[in-house]
Amino acid sequence: MTTDPLLALRQVGHSFGGLAVLRSVTFDVPEGGIVGLIGPNGSGKTTLFNIVSGYIRPLAGTIDYRGASIAGSSIQQRGLAGLVRTFQTPQVFEQMTVLENIMVGCTKLTRTNMLQDLLRTPAARAQMQEIRRRAEAACERFRLGALADLPAASLTAGQRRILEIARAVVGEPRLLLLDEPSSGLNAQEIENLRDWIVRLNEEGITVLLVSHDMGLMTVAHTVHTLYFGEIIASGDMAAIQRDARVREVYLGV
Repeated sequence: MTTDPLLALRQVGHSFGGLAVLRSVTFDVPEGGIVGLIGPNGSGKTTLFNIVSGYIRPLAGTIDYRGASIAGSSIQQRGLAGLVRTFQTPQVFEQMTVLENIMVGCTKLTRTNMLQDLLRTPAARAQMQEIRRRAEAACERFRLGALADLPAASLTAGQRRILEIARAVVGEPRLLLLDEPSSGLNAQEIENLRDWIVRLNEEGITVLLVSHDMGLMTVAHTVHTLYFGEIIASGDMAAIQRDARVREVYLGV
């Protein structure tokens, strides 16, 4: 792991209708790391995720990705640069098959234009074959091969979560933002999810993880606690659990 941050937040602030939801949030996500973000409901975690991924523009502060500001970058531009997120409720195309869902994740790797695709030129056909090959390989890798031709609507919560991650990973992200990925999963599915987070990180994907699941959060190298829009504690999970203020405001003890 390098010490240079892949993502750097400095004094990030935001408010809705005069109500401050983020106040001077500052932390780094180092290249190759797993960084966790915890906090009670209403602490600003989702707003912060939406800001980093481009759904909201912050009213204060700066966000640098790969050493440059992404303040003016769209969601699509951030995705092309390797910054990809998942959502608390898995966003899958329910009427499309599992394989087709994963193929969608390859679109940023395309090189042909719309006219070439409409005319089904040799380049467009070759590209579609490559996209399908990548998606089929991802199906097998994420143990979704037997489900490849089924509609995503038929999947369990755990399978939907893995499908969403597979679709994100097939696009070769550099930074993967996981928003409450264990939501709605059973213990075995959470353990499977944990294994995948560790494995993907070992393969070089940097992870920013939001989760209420303290067991899952132990995968993080550093955890930041957000409370009423402010970072009140940072450290590994063991240190966070010992912190008196965190225990009071988040763990309730």
